[in-house]
Amino acid sequence: MTQDPDPIGNGFVASLARPGGNITGLSNLNRELSGKRVDLLKEVVPSLSRLAVLGTSTFPGNALNLKETELAAGALAMKLQYLDVLSPTDVETAFRGASKGRAEAVLALGGPVLNNQRTQVVELAARTGFP
Repeated sequence: MTQDPDPIGNGFVASLARPGGNITGLSNLNRELSGKRVDLLKEVVPSLSRLAVLGTSTFPGNALNLKETELAAGALAMKLQYLDVLSPTDVETAFRGASKGRAEAVLALGGPVLNNQRTQVVELAARTGFP
């Protein structure tokens, strides 16, 4: 397998501790880190109550990452706004949507589109003042 956001859910391995069979590959474990990213944002911005989340709904790991992010945000009484970024042209539109939704910070989930546009994401976050 190549890099997979959810090798267990996608049926490549039985578990990470005991994958079973003979398989080699990488997992970025985004799902496990999603909640931690929300916690870190809350530490940086203690008053954070509205979080915009950028993701790509067509990316296989997106749904799991979003679910974990929603659970963490809910535990911290944060309102979540999901903005779908399907192509590079959607990044700027997503930031405008975050501003319009009165978000106080932006969290980008992984995926090919957002990873390839990370420079644009960082520049827009800096320009708009979003942590």
